[in-house]
Amino acid sequence: MIVRHVALENEWNTNENLQNAQKLILGSFNPYNINGDNTDYFYGRGTNYFWKALAELNNLNPNIFFNNLDLKLEYMHRYRFCFMDVIDSIEIECQGNNELIINNFINQKIYTEFSDQVLFTTRTMFENNEIKVTRTYNHSIINLIQQGGIQRVIHTMGNNTIGIDFTTKWQERRLGEYGFQGFINQIVNQNNINFISQSYSPSGRAVNIGGPNYFNILKNWLQDNIIDG
Repeated sequence: MIVRHVALENEWNTNENLQNAQKLILGSFNPYNINGDNTDYFYGRGTNYFWKALAELNNLNPNIFFNNLDLKLEYMHRYRFCFMDVIDSIEIECQGNNELIINNFINQKIYTEFSDQVLFTTRTMFENNEIKVTRTYNHSIINLIQQGGIQRVIHTMGNNTIGIDFTTKWQERRLGEYGFQGFINQIVNQNNINFISQSYSPSGRAVNIGGPNYFNILKNWLQDNIIDG
C-alpha cells in the first residue's frame, strides 16, 4: 500500500507558494491520512512548535497560526521561505500481503506516531510480521533549487538524522543516489546554495525532551535562518 505526502494530495506546493522563496525548509514526511485527520499545511499540527516559535518571534499569540493557512502564507511571503519534505511517498508491504496488518501498521506507526525511525527503516517487525518500507524521495527539491531562487536550505530533522557533516543516520548505500544519503548529497552539492548544517526539530517530542531552554534555542535558530537570514 502506498501512502502519499499530504502536500501532493492537497497541492500545497503551488508556484504561488514557491516563487517568492529564497529559503527552503526541509522536513521528513507528512502522510496523507485517508481517514481525514490532516493538517492545513507543513508543521500545522497543534503539537508542533514551528509556527508557535514564529509567532513568538513576531510578538503574536503563540497559537495564532493554528488552522490559519492564509496567515501562514502571508508570513512565508514576508520572510521569503517555503517548505518541502524529503519523502514524497512510502510503500508499505507485508509478508503474505496481509491488508489488516498493513492497515494497522499505517494507522499506528505512520498516522499516529510519525516516527522517523519507522519512516527510514527498510524492514521492521510489527505484530509478528515483517514489514518492508520503501521510500520515494522528492526530486522536486532539486528542481526548485536549480531554478536559482533558493539561496539557503535548512532542515528540521535534527542532527541525529542528518549530521553536521551531512552524513545521514540511514544511508541506504546499496541504492546509491536513490537512497537517503545519496539524495541528501545531491542537495548539498547543488551550486549557489548555503545548506545550513545545524538543525533543530520543532516537533513536540523534541521540545519536550530537549530541556527547558530548547524552545528558546529553536527560536534563535529560526530567527537567524528565516527572519534575519
